[in-house]
Amino acid sequence: MKAMALRSGELRIDTFPDPIPENGQVIVKSLACCICASDLHMVHHANRLSEWSVEHNGPFSFDPDRDVVLGHEFCGEIVELGPKTTGTHAVGDRVVSSPIVFTNSGFAVLGYSNDYYGAFGEYLALSESLLLPVANHLPTSIASLMEPLSVGVQYARIANVANGEVPLVIGCGAIGLAVIAAMNAKGISPIIAADFSPLRREMAIAMGATDVVDPREEDPVSKWSQCVSIGAGCVIIECVGAPGVLGELFNKAPWAARLIVAGQNLEEDVFFTASAHTKGINVQFGGSPIPADYETALQAITKGEIDVSLWQTGHTDLAGAIQAIGDSTDTERHTRIAVHPHGFSE
Repeated sequence: MKAMALRSGELRIDTFPDPIPENGQVIVKSLACCICASDLHMVHHANRLSEWSVEHNGPFSFDPDRDVVLGHEFCGEIVELGPKTTGTHAVGDRVVSSPIVFTNSGFAVLGYSNDYYGAFGEYLALSESLLLPVANHLPTSIASLMEPLSVGVQYARIANVANGEVPLVIGCGAIGLAVIAAMNAKGISPIIAADFSPLRREMAIAMGATDVVDPREEDPVSKWSQCVSIGAGCVIIECVGAPGVLGELFNKAPWAARLIVAGQNLEEDVFFTASAHTKGINVQFGGSPIPADYETALQAITKGEIDVSLWQTGHTDLAGAIQAIGDSTDTERHTRIAVHPHGFSE
């Protein structure tokens, strides 16, 4: 099979052995896989991720100097049922899944493994027990957006915005948009959002933000203060993951604010923690979605409760995947580019 792989910081399209299913696994034909900021993190910080995971009992186990087939936001079609599967799903079914595969020796995170391919390849092995069926009416590329939406569902759940609290979303990439959409689906209003990109601010409004702000023109916390009643509680969801952002929020956040960290920063950073300490700011880091988050996200897309079609800003076949990785950094053009390893047919 053909796949896009990362080795020693370099991407290439090459031929790899077809995956062989282990116990409880199925083989899936990758129909669409979206490019995520996490893929870009791998391209630029694979060594850092690998070292951290080995040294501090992280979830990844890969050698950055060996091939890693990236891709974890996908929709595929079952082409083979492996040993000890139950037949819950059939060959020909379209499915999505959390980016985890249970193996004969433990588990692997797709896109962060030398031995288990991600979905920027033509085929991949998935765990039958984690598969979610895709409704016939749902386009494949839209179904592939279940995974980033599930992250927004996760952070909306973790934030647990209560009466008298108003959220402020910092950064309106796909995760920020997903957080806004999930909160809007819960009936939360107002929602204030901040991003440098005019396109992303427009998308934030479409997802349910009531007010948006360009941080170059106005401080987001000041904008939040203008939009809420006196005494409102501030819940900040940080979806940027860049050095300096958390430190700035420590300094500017209102007293007793809750700060939920969704953005993943892979560079060293420095905070003046006394500012957060003095104001009693509660900081919580995210983790990963739970199974119910994936199910909620897929159901919301399937029923039309959340429209993620705006996020899908580009398509390419596997031959154009490396170029698409570079193009995806243009925030004025793209939120998600879908790679179609077998060609784009929608």
